[in-house]
Amino acid sequence: MGFSSKVYKIFLLIVFTVFIGAIGFKITGGKEWSILDCLYMTVITLSTVGFTEVYPLDAAGRIWTIVVIFLGIGIIAYAITQLTQFLLNFEVFRRHKMYNKIKRLKNHFIVCGYGRMGKVVCEELKKQKLPFVVVESNVEKVEKIERLGYLVVHGDATLDETIEKSKIRDAKGLVTVLSTDSENLFVTMSARTMNKNLFITSRCSQQQTNPKLRRAGANKIVNPYIAGGHRIAELLIEPGVEDYVEISTHKQSFDLMIEEFRLDALKRYDGLKIHESNIREEYNLLIAGIITSDGKVQFNPEPEFTLDNTQTIMLMGPKENLKKFKESYKL
Repeated sequence: MGFSSKVYKIFLLIVFTVFIGAIGFKITGGKEWSILDCLYMTVITLSTVGFTEVYPLDAAGRIWTIVVIFLGIGIIAYAITQLTQFLLNFEVFRRHKMYNKIKRLKNHFIVCGYGRMGKVVCEELKKQKLPFVVVESNVEKVEKIERLGYLVVHGDATLDETIEKSKIRDAKGLVTVLSTDSENLFVTMSARTMNKNLFITSRCSQQQTNPKLRRAGANKIVNPYIAGGHRIAELLIEPGVEDYVEISTHKQSFDLMIEEFRLDALKRYDGLKIHESNIREEYNLLIAGIITSDGKVQFNPEPEFTLDNTQTIMLMGPKENLKKFKESYKL
């Protein structure tokens, strides 16, 4: 039975009770009670507002008033029960509908934990229009996630039955950004066991946990404090640095950085074509882009592109090579 039909049923019950109550007051009150008086007496009795009776009640009238009061209490209790049942059924239906959507997912991403990092990951996945599901145990966060329109599994991500609901065996990647390293380690182990081909990225707060996460099956490990600290230091030391990308393997990691250089300070390159500048050969750096005098950017310019002193070049490579380039020309 739908919500509208339940409301209609309760409305009919109220009308029927008012009708029966009015008839009862008419019978007990006698000829001097008009139909309006009977209806008025029934309504104020059912609503328990406590107004004065239209006429003094005899014993039969008082007994009938008690009956009407109990009828009113019964109707209210029934209405509350029906409303509660409907809300519970609606919640079950909504959850069932969401889990059906999750069951149809393939090659999706799983985000375990919706904290500050998890929120950013979800926003980026949404921006890229990639399918994903969030696993979160906090009820308030789950409600917030649902309001955002994200698919969510409510439960503890460290439990196998919870992570199974996220369709992990058909997932493409998983990121675990829970609050503790032990939780992230446990999720990584469980996820790797369930899906050997899954690409797993894990948050790591303590550096000593890094090798454990590697052994557990994490493909990439991110320490937000170290990464953020490096980034702040780079911006402080080298304000001209536009961005950097960390490349990690099982044995080593290094940073690829992009930095801008104005060619008016590098007269040597004025009028040369890119392949004639020998920047790649001498410094092992790539010219990622050219910013012209009018502010336009040309990415990955051709070797025949001509340089001039009104341009700004964007060089990409290891920071040691960029440092060598700057020292060579005393920038």
